[in-house]
Amino acid sequence: MVLISLAHGFNVGLLNYLFGSIVTVKQTDLYIIRVLGAVVATSIFLFYKELIYITFDEESAQVSGIPTRFINTLLIILAALTVSLSIPIVGVLLISALMVIPVVTALQFRQSFTKTIVIAELVSLFSVVTGIFASFYLNLSTGGTIVLISLVVFALSLGFRKR
Repeated sequence: MVLISLAHGFNVGLLNYLFGSIVTVKQTDLYIIRVLGAVVATSIFLFYKELIYITFDEESAQVSGIPTRFINTLLIILAALTVSLSIPIVGVLLISALMVIPVVTALQFRQSFTKTIVIAELVSLFSVVTGIFASFYLNLSTGGTIVLISLVVFALSLGFRKR
């Protein structure tokens, strides 16, 4: 917002990067997202055990022969590609919200690592689909609606968490 005020007005390009624009999604964007999604899913499937091991104890994983540097680099590259390709579509604010809120929501249930991943994905999917439909029918901003629904799910999870 400081940059916008320094630019003496609203810069449409800057707003598109902050909030994204779902109407600018082209068929080629969908193909790229599908391919990238397949690459990310395949990478997680192939290196699942290594990722879990590194997540809990990187030093032990390295000592046991897991190529921690390669897997960390692969994870960083996949995350960077995903975020950079998603920015024009959903915006920086929505990406950061969808990276944090569903995971924090899933952590409230205190399940296993795998179940936490699944719960976070389901919360993300529910928030995005519900947010798109709600924003269409209520004539609201899509990104903001998705974030609000995600926050509502998080608030509800606080009431249901195990003690």
